[in-house]
Amino acid sequence: MNQLREAPRCDLRAVAGGADRVVVVDTETTGVYPTDRIVEIALITLSLDGEVLDVWDTLVQPQRDVGATFVHGITASMVANAPTFPDIAGDVAVRLEGACVAAHNLPFDGRMVGGEFGRIGVDLSIPRGVDTLRATRAKLVEACAQHRIALDGAHRALVDATATANLLLRVFGSCDAGGPVALAAQLPRQGRVFRREDSAPVVLPDPPLIAYLASRLTHSGVEVNVLSYLELVDRCIADLHLDPEERWMLGELAHELGLDDAHIALAHRRFVNELIDAALDDHEVTSDEYDLLVRAAAALGVDQQVVEHRTRDARATSASISITPGLQVVFTGDHPRFDRADLVAHAASLGLEVHGGVTKKTDLLVAADSDTSSGKAGKARRYGIPVLGAEQFATMRAGDTLEAAGTTVAELKVINCPDCFTTWTVPAVSPEQRSKRCGECSRVATPSPDRRAAGVASPAVEVLDCAACGTSWQRERSRGRKPTRCPACT
Repeated sequence: MNQLREAPRCDLRAVAGGADRVVVVDTETTGVYPTDRIVEIALITLSLDGEVLDVWDTLVQPQRDVGATFVHGITASMVANAPTFPDIAGDVAVRLEGACVAAHNLPFDGRMVGGEFGRIGVDLSIPRGVDTLRATRAKLVEACAQHRIALDGAHRALVDATATANLLLRVFGSCDAGGPVALAAQLPRQGRVFRREDSAPVVLPDPPLIAYLASRLTHSGVEVNVLSYLELVDRCIADLHLDPEERWMLGELAHELGLDDAHIALAHRRFVNELIDAALDDHEVTSDEYDLLVRAAAALGVDQQVVEHRTRDARATSASISITPGLQVVFTGDHPRFDRADLVAHAASLGLEVHGGVTKKTDLLVAADSDTSSGKAGKARRYGIPVLGAEQFATMRAGDTLEAAGTTVAELKVINCPDCFTTWTVPAVSPEQRSKRCGECSRVATPSPDRRAAGVASPAVEVLDCAACGTSWQRERSRGRKPTRCPACT
């Protein structure tokens, strides 16, 4: 476990904003929505001289699915005996009351803690706090590396809180001032805690590939508001699509941060380019990596050609071509030395069939430049047809076997469900439309026989969980923000 390192004596009074202590907070959660729940929380209390006064952490029973286990490493069995947030609310409140709150990405942790108090009818007011993300302009792992702070076992609340406290003691001079927290009620303390080490060992699933690549993104050098936005994109894109509520949340955050459509588009393009950089780190892009890259680009509204152009060489391999009569060949581009008519005549002398356009039956594309991005070359790559340079083709003889640039991963097309925004891929040559209901949405939107006969479509139905009372209810699926409370609670 990380320990707070010895640091030069510091004075946190300037950043505490009148508070008598600073409490560093970190949470692990079931997700990123305002309706999501905390599954682990850690609080480290520092004096204004930077000394540790209290360290407290516990798992929390969220009373719902624990969410992305591959992110926080917490399973349902681990929280089975953990206290609920109402059980620990008094212990959290006594630590926060009157303190200045600090966190790495404070808006997120503050929103999650505030949401938990709101569910029990208590108003938690954090007028302002200390955000080490804004001070360092870097993700926690990157900021810790820059300041030589150990971060072993990230996404454990106590580990991250300890790292953030260490970071605060080094960068407090660059932090904006906070202020004391106010709570609207006095809550009883129960003293219940249940830490990770109190649970039985569990075997965790391997993280999905997108999570592995996203964990390697640094977002270094970006403006701090864009960095805060990309932190949320990191979490939302883990399932390779953005559902309506995630899109709404990202839009709300962008508005709060003062980001316009141009800033958002640039941030999304940067995110996709950083994903590509991570995939290219070993100079090879596998079929799984290529699939997730094009789906992530589609979800974020980034032109797929960004992925195609940057990964082409890493997906390309040589393909053996034996020159035998009857092969279908197509030409593209004008070579400065070899006239198109001479190349066509040479093809005829070899017994090859020359065609004007690329089809699925084409065996070889001859290009003035084998790296061309012409329409014919793009189509050949989508079909997985080898591309050969004109100079190499001009020297070929009947029976020769030469190497042409091929493609190990044929180009894909992303299909997007217009109802839930789930994405999947099909070969680029597939006749499927880019917008098509997924299997689940097709089932809930299928008209009944009576309504079909009447020409009336049955409404799509979705099941929602009430954040207040926990009951489930159904409503017609619609676009826009989903309600968080059932009709009775509303």
